[in-house]
Amino acid sequence: MFDTLVSAVAFGVVLASVIAIASMGFTIQFGLTNMLNLAYGGVMTAAGYVAFILVSHGISAWYGLFVGGLFGAVLTLAMGVYVFRPYARRGAKLFEMMMVTLGLGLVIDYGLQALTHDNIDQFTVLQAAPLHLGPVIITPTQAIIAVLGLVVFIGLEMLLRLTRIGKALRATAAEPSLARSCGIRTGRVVTVTWLLSGFLCGLSGVVYAISTQSIGYSSGELFLPLVIAAALLGGAGSPLGAVLAALVMGIVTQLVSAFGAPAYSQVAGFAVLVIVLLARPGAVASHGSAEAQVTV
Repeated sequence: MFDTLVSAVAFGVVLASVIAIASMGFTIQFGLTNMLNLAYGGVMTAAGYVAFILVSHGISAWYGLFVGGLFGAVLTLAMGVYVFRPYARRGAKLFEMMMVTLGLGLVIDYGLQALTHDNIDQFTVLQAAPLHLGPVIITPTQAIIAVLGLVVFIGLEMLLRLTRIGKALRATAAEPSLARSCGIRTGRVVTVTWLLSGFLCGLSGVVYAISTQSIGYSSGELFLPLVIAAALLGGAGSPLGAVLAALVMGIVTQLVSAFGAPAYSQVAGFAVLVIVLLARPGAVASHGSAEAQVTV
């Protein structure tokens, strides 16, 4: 039983790395724009398919990882500039904006379903002998994913705390009008936020496909509750909080899978999301009230 517990925690850390990459992108976008972007899962899936196409043509999945991130950045920026911004300028409030993102996410998902004929494709990369770490047996791919999650977190923290654009992003998230009056080009900051959030979204979509070794049109949407729960539990705009919450989410789902049944692991993700909303009703309300300002 002890070996099972240790293995579940280890696999939970790997899953947490995937959740953390996605939730860090989600939380910085939500913290700055105040908008709950439900199209995030669709962008994850689309980026995963981009990487899958590259791998199918003999290109390394690790190059596909970077290209998928770039695709997510471009697609997210395009949605922000050509869809979200026009709606916001016409006076759409938070709830209306959330419905727009939901609709856009459905368009992406069902568009992918039509293009892929509802198939679930295998995404197998880096076949190698497993690593034995005491009672834990993990693959090199899983080890790389865990390291990648840590690297992304450190890089994002350095960007936010040590660079001018990072400080401007945090200032804009705290008080957009004050930041604008202090000479910060908030429009440029929002553009950088869309690109950064989209890159992490695309990156996480590819990492998730590599981790599960499969991809389907609804992969991102099925994973999205874990991402949103981690972002809300960690606090809007807090990458560190998102990472810590992702650890909780990843370990909980793997423990449920190990000691219950794998089918219940996804249910555990939804349950944690419900618990988060009950325990912290202000997590969304503080950033998502009808009167709150949409910064896009």
